[in-house]
Amino acid sequence: MKNLAINPELVSDNNTFKFISIPSMYAGFFDVMYKGQRIAILNGTSAPLQWAAKNGSNIPVKVIDQLEKMVVKMIIKTNKAK
Repeated sequence: MKNLAINPELVSDNNTFKFISIPSMYAGFFDVMYKGQRIAILNGTSAPLQWAAKNGSNIPVKVIDQLEKMVVKMIIKTNKAK
């Protein structure tokens, strides 16, 4: 995988996660929300997924796995579009 960027147009809410755009000087930064708590930062420009959940957040492993697979799919779609 050459490029780890994510096209922000591919990011959309679903039944499990809500993505909130972070106002910054870079496009493509999103807070990833799960049941009202911030669990990760989606950085569309370099390191795609940065975990931000606190200890004791009780996030099921299947939810973490789902988010990681979703991010991989977004990276693959972004690279195919180039």
